[in-house]
Amino acid sequence: KLFNDYPDQADPWMTLVGYFNSLRELGGMKRLVDDDVRTRLRKMADRGLANRTLYTPDTVRELTSRLGSGAIPEILDLLESRFDPAILDVIKNRKGGGEFIPRPLDVLLATNMISVGVDVPRLGLMVVAGQPKTTAEYIQATSRVGRTHPGRVCPVLNWARPRDLPHFETLEQYH
Repeated sequence: KLFNDYPDQADPWMTLVGYFNSLRELGGMKRLVDDDVRTRLRKMADRGLANRTLYTPDTVRELTSRLGSGAIPEILDLLESRFDPAILDVIKNRKGGGEFIPRPLDVLLATNMISVGVDVPRLGLMVVAGQPKTTAEYIQATSRVGRTHPGRVCPVLNWARPRDLPHFETLEQYH
């Protein structure tokens, strides 16, 4: 709804960046995004919210060591693409003709590769799944959002993990 009413102001929060400590955790979330999250987003009207569609695999990507060096610039270019209602209407209504316009990314799932060298001013939303190994890595990863507009970082900690527990218990003091 906010995107429909105020597309320029809502754009920073239209792409979710997920940070993961391991490829295994990232792979599990990729599967959840492809199945459960996509299904639930289509049913948001049942809760009085606007429906949203994830056009996977095109708009859900990963930034990990598994990528070849040629794929990284492509993903960074896609991250620069803004959610513009006019462009999204053109993409939606295009019938195989005209210039190809890629959809902006809905979800970027990343490991520590995002910590250094990713400078995308429009990003504003990140979920950190598990506490990174060092405080410096946490600061580097979370500083990728909120560069131009206010950013939101949502740490998701697991009380049963030794690295997460101290941060879980002292989150306010830590931050």
